[in-house]
Amino acid sequence: MSYFQARSDLKFMRNFHQSVVELWQFEKEAAKNIDFSGYRSKRDYQTALQAEASKMSGYQEVRRRVAKGVLRAERIASRLGVPIIFTSFPAPAVGGPIIEQKVFSAILKDMSHGGLIDNQSIYDSLNQTIGECEAMVSVEFRRLINPLYWIKELIVAIIRIPFMLIEASGFDVSKVEDHFIGRFFKLLEIGLILYVLLRLGIGKESIQQILIKLF
Repeated sequence: MSYFQARSDLKFMRNFHQSVVELWQFEKEAAKNIDFSGYRSKRDYQTALQAEASKMSGYQEVRRRVAKGVLRAERIASRLGVPIIFTSFPAPAVGGPIIEQKVFSAILKDMSHGGLIDNQSIYDSLNQTIGECEAMVSVEFRRLINPLYWIKELIVAIIRIPFMLIEASGFDVSKVEDHFIGRFFKLLEIGLILYVLLRLGIGKESIQQILIKLF
């Protein structure tokens, strides 16, 4: 991931967080016109709440923004290792399948047994994802200003060139890379690159750090 991609993800998650809060504010106002006791389940109540909120100006626009952002928010959270999958089990007396649902999808429709994914759980997951995005921006910024990181990336890119050409020709590049000849070729390339770096005057300590990052 690049620094600019990390910043883009952070900006998106902050905007998505704001849209979700706006959506809940609409639904909170709509809830004043609904008697919860008149519904047999939380899911029925949620459906009625959304129908009532739809009568309010601006609700559909906010809901559209949330709906367009849910899948990207889930991809970002999954990539950063944020736990966003909620597993619900049916009541023993009723039976049914075990349902796994991503919490951000529950913003629009909670499909868990009994509608057990509450707003606080979703809010916590949003904040956790934003926190991880902020951490990733810091990591990528340190890489951006670190010349050793870019030297390492250049070495990796050079080593990958022959295998990219092999892949472009239609061969299974993973088999070539795993083969002894492929590994030997990588080792030969690394040796050549290290020789060039030494000739350019790059210190042995810097080269050692590059090797640590590579392996």
